[in-house]
Amino acid sequence: MKGKPFAGASGGNGGDGGSVIIRAVSNLADLSSIKPGFLAKAHPGECGKGSMHSGTKGEDCVLKVPVGTVVTDSSTGEVLADLSSEGQEVVAAKGGRGGKGNFALSSPSRRAPGFALKGTRGEERDVTLELKISASCALIGLPNAGKSSLLAALSNARPQVGDWEFTTLSPNLGAVKAGESSFTLEDVPGLIAGAALGKGLGLEFLRHIERIPVLAFVIDPMREDPLSTYKSLEKELESYVGRLPEGAKPFSQRPRIVILSKADLYGEEDLAAFEGEFKNVEAVGVSASTHEGVRELKFALLDLVEEAHSERKPEEGQTPTLNPLKPGRLSKDFSVAIRSDSEEGIRYEVDGEIIRIFIEQTDFSNDEAVGYLSDRLAALGVEDLLVKAGIKPGDEVRLGNPADAVAFSWNPSLTAGKKHMRASASFARGADERLETLSRTRRTNRQRRSEHKRG
Repeated sequence: MKGKPFAGASGGNGGDGGSVIIRAVSNLADLSSIKPGFLAKAHPGECGKGSMHSGTKGEDCVLKVPVGTVVTDSSTGEVLADLSSEGQEVVAAKGGRGGKGNFALSSPSRRAPGFALKGTRGEERDVTLELKISASCALIGLPNAGKSSLLAALSNARPQVGDWEFTTLSPNLGAVKAGESSFTLEDVPGLIAGAALGKGLGLEFLRHIERIPVLAFVIDPMREDPLSTYKSLEKELESYVGRLPEGAKPFSQRPRIVILSKADLYGEEDLAAFEGEFKNVEAVGVSASTHEGVRELKFALLDLVEEAHSERKPEEGQTPTLNPLKPGRLSKDFSVAIRSDSEEGIRYEVDGEIIRIFIEQTDFSNDEAVGYLSDRLAALGVEDLLVKAGIKPGDEVRLGNPADAVAFSWNPSLTAGKKHMRASASFARGADERLETLSRTRRTNRQRRSEHKRG
């Protein structure tokens, strides 16, 4: 402080860095706004200022994605979050911690620290974003089975319709209204034999129906045998079961219906014969061109959707676990490992999140800051654990990430720890030498009174 060098510290703290947050919103339909290689970067925190003025926190970078987006760590494959509802978000990369000014580090024995703690770097992470549409019902069938035409007849969707295979190359979604109720219906690329092994557009198709609760099998009885086609489609679904997310309901346990399309091309007797082949699942005939059976199908699908939703009601209201990167209290856990080799001999490696932060915060060009680090490590219990591990004078100790650890030789003659930090400044490492000098030269009140009487 100006004019009062020993009146106390006044350096403010630095602000924390902003974080990169991925948030699900309902007004986005796809991920087209996020290009491959897109870099999202939050703002850094503001530096601390004098007169105990702290810097402001850096602004977060919020990346908006559609509901149904799955966020995966590109390097490890770990699913960080499944953003399945409006407003859910995940912290993809946390901002760094702001530095500590000398005001925050002052104490009765260290009234004017000649050092500060540096801020830490923010996280960097490569993530993969995958959109999994969450409709209420999926139309499943072979290519050109009439799924797109049926979607157009049942809903407000206008998918591409053609007389060639794989007309649908990406999912189409439509809203179906049945009376006062409504639900979403999805038409996805056609399924062929071997789809679960990646043939055709199979894996692309199957990923989109992982979370859809109701399955509607669309079969064209004029082109294929209805029952054998149904069994073939079921087989492909069962082959994909091993790829389903943990906790997902198997396809075989989901409500279902068989839709015999293009009913205007065959008579009622043929339709009755086709429907009679299915014993364990309801089968109905529908014509997208004449709308025969469309209204009845809407209500049949609605019943299945409501059945599926009723089974999921006990889970409603539970808060989904998103990302362990969400801000929280710093863990004080650390580990001590003993390494030995013929060239370097025995060394002790101390590592943990808190150890790495301590190292990153320390200015190793400042002896006072290094002494403060020693006190922090001792207070954490590092020295006690090293002694229990059998460390001897002269053994090498490495702190932090093994790739760029800070190394030093063990010297037990130095004192540190909580009891010494509470004691006089002469015992504590990292104490302010200016105060020690002043304590030896400053006159006490008794000395002043004695000098005044003699004078």
